Amino acid sequence: MAPRTGREGILRKATGLGKQAKDKAPAARPPRPKKRARTWPYALTLLAAWGAIFAALTISHWISSLPDTANLLTEVSAHDITILDDRGRLIARRGLTHGQMVSVSELPPYVSNAFIAIEDRRFREHFGLDPIGMARAGLEDLTQGEVVQGGSTITQQLAKNLFLDPNRTFDRKVEEAILALYLESRYSKDQILTLYLNRVYFGAGVYGIEAAAERFFGKPAEKLSLTEAAMLAGSVKAPARYNPLADADASMARARVVLDAMADAGFIDGTTKALAEATRPRVMRGASPGSGYFVDWILARLTNPAAEAHEPIIVETTFDLDLQAEAEHAVAAGLALDGAKLNASQAALVAMTPDGAVRAMVGGRNYTDSPYNRATDAERQPGSAFKPFVYLAAFERGRKPDDLMMDGPVDIHGWKPADYEGKFEGEITLTRAFAVSSNAVAAQLTEEVGPGTVAATAHRLGISSTLEAVPSIALGSSEVTPFELTAAYVPFANGGKAAPPFAILRITTRRGKVLFQRKAPPPVQVAAPESAALVTGLMVATVTEGTGRAARLSERPSAGKTGTTQDFRDAWFVGFTADLVCGVWIGNDDNAPMKKATGGGLPARIFHAFMEEAEQGLPARPLAGTTLVASDVTPRKKPTTLDDIINGLFGE
Repeated sequence: MAPRTGREGILRKATGLGKQAKDKAPAARPPRPKKRARTWPYALTLLAAWGAIFAALTISHWISSLPDTANLLTEVSAHDITILDDRGRLIARRGLTHGQMVSVSELPPYVSNAFIAIEDRRFREHFGLDPIGMARAGLEDLTQGEVVQGGSTITQQLAKNLFLDPNRTFDRKVEEAILALYLESRYSKDQILTLYLNRVYFGAGVYGIEAAAERFFGKPAEKLSLTEAAMLAGSVKAPARYNPLADADASMARARVVLDAMADAGFIDGTTKALAEATRPRVMRGASPGSGYFVDWILARLTNPAAEAHEPIIVETTFDLDLQAEAEHAVAAGLALDGAKLNASQAALVAMTPDGAVRAMVGGRNYTDSPYNRATDAERQPGSAFKPFVYLAAFERGRKPDDLMMDGPVDIHGWKPADYEGKFEGEITLTRAFAVSSNAVAAQLTEEVGPGTVAATAHRLGISSTLEAVPSIALGSSEVTPFELTAAYVPFANGGKAAPPFAILRITTRRGKVLFQRKAPPPVQVAAPESAALVTGLMVATVTEGTGRAARLSERPSAGKTGTTQDFRDAWFVGFTADLVCGVWIGNDDNAPMKKATGGGLPARIFHAFMEEAEQGLPARPLAGTTLVASDVTPRKKPTTLDDIINGLFGE
C-alpha cells in the first residue's frame, strides 16, 4: 500500500505516530487558555476618578454655601452714640458695637503682636491651618487631661467670627477650614489680621479693637499702651470674664499671661515686660449708674438726622455729672433714712436752670433694678404743688397778696374741700393762705377765676398734660409728671418767661460734621414779671414760715411749694433759687398710700440736701423780681433731727 501523502501524512510524521497509533490514538490536548489582561489598575483609576468627582462635588457644595468674602474690608456700620455732659465728660456710650475700621499699619506693632503671641504664634508662617500648632495643642490637652489649648489659627477664628455659628459640628469645622484657606488665598496676612482685630468680640457688647479701646480706656486704638493691648488680647479667650469692666483684676492677671507669651516669642524684652506688668491702666467706667435715666431720655429725643446717622455721633448736653451725683445721693440717703417708716419706695428728682437746661435727673431709687423713669413718665396728682398756677391766675385778674379771704368750710357745687389738718384759721391774707396751703382759699380762687382759666394758665407756663377744668383742679386733681411740673415752675424763677426744657446742645459726627445745633428761641413772656414775682413772694413765705420750712436753704434765698395728695399717695416739693429749679416727688409705683408722708417732710428734706450741695461756691443772688434781704436767708447750720421730725409730721 502506497504511503499516505498530504495533510494526514504530514500530521502522522510530525507527531511520530507509527502504524500502531492508528488503532489507538490518544485524546486531543485541550487548547491552552489565553492569558487574562490585568484589570486592577483600571479599577483603581476608576475609583480615583469617582472619588475625585465626589470630593469635588462635596467641596463645591460647601463652597457654594459659604458667604461672600469680597467686601470684608469695608467699614462696618454701627450706631455708636457718645453722650457728654456740659463740660465734655463722658456720661455714657450706647449702641457701640463696632468701632471705626482701623488697619494694622495704623497700630503700634505691639498691639498686633500681643494677639499673635497669645492666640496664634505661627500666624505669619502657616497657610491658614497650622498642623504643628494643632499637634502641639493636642499634646498639651492630653498631658493636662483637659482642653487647655485650642488649635484654631487666627484665620480660622476670623472665619468662625465672620460667618459661622459656634456649634462644634463636623460640617462647621470643615467650613471653617475651607474658609480659612480661602481667606488666606485672597488676603494678605496684614489684611487678615486687620479683619480679625476689627471683628473680634471683647465683651461688654463691644466688637473690634477701636471700639474696645474707646469703651474700656477712652482712647483710640492707635494710642493703646502695651499693658492695655495685653488686656484686650487676653480678653478674647473669655470676653465675659476678662474684659476690663467685668473684672479689672482678672483682666490684669490675664494681661500678664499675654506679656509672658510676648516675651517668650521675642516680641518684647524682659525690661519692657516688667514695666508693662507694673503699669495698671485706668479703666473708663463712665458716669454713675443713675445717669441711665437721663441717657434713655436723651436717646428717645434725638433728632432725625442723628437717629439715622450711619456713623458714630457725639451728643453734647446740659447735664452736670457732679450735680447728678449729688441728686442721686440726696434721693438714696433720704429713702434709706425715712423710706421704710413712711412706706415710700420710690422717688424722683429733676433739676434745671431758669432757662430750662436740664442739669440732673433721678428717675427712681435704682436704675439697675428699675429703669422706668418716674421723673419723665410717671403721671401723678401734684396736690397743693399745683396752687401756684391758681394764685397766678388770680393775681392776673386783680387779686393781691394782702387780700383777705375766709379760710373756712366751703361748698362749691356740692364739693366741700377739707384742709390738711382739718383746721381753719378764719380770715387770712392770700400770702398766709398760700404759706399754710389752705385748700378752702385755693378752691374759692379757682371758682372766682374759673377752672378753665386755671388750666389755661398752667398750660401757658409749661404743663403739657391734659387738665380737667373742674373745681378740684385747685388741689391738683389732674395728673402731671415731675418733669413737667418742675419745668412749669421755671417761669417763676426767671421773671415770667417761657423756658421749654432742653438738654441737647449739639450733635456731631465723630468726623466733626454738625447734625444739630441748638438755637435759643426768642424770649416769650408767659406771665407778667410783676405777677410772677408776686407768686414767688408767696413761695418764699412757704419756706420761711409755712409748710416748706424744711426746704429752706442757708445763706441764699429760696422759694417753693409743698404738695400732698389724698391718702398720702404722693408727696411733693418743687422750689428754686436764682440758679436752679428742682422738683422732688416720693410715692409708690402701685399708688399705695404712704404713712402720713407730706411734701413738707421727706421731699422738702431731699430738696434741701441736694440744693445745699448744688449751690456750694455760688454767690447768693436775689430771686427774680425780688430784692435780697437778710430775712431771705438763714445762717448755715446742721438741720436738727427734731425739726425734721416736726416738719415731717406737720409740714402740710
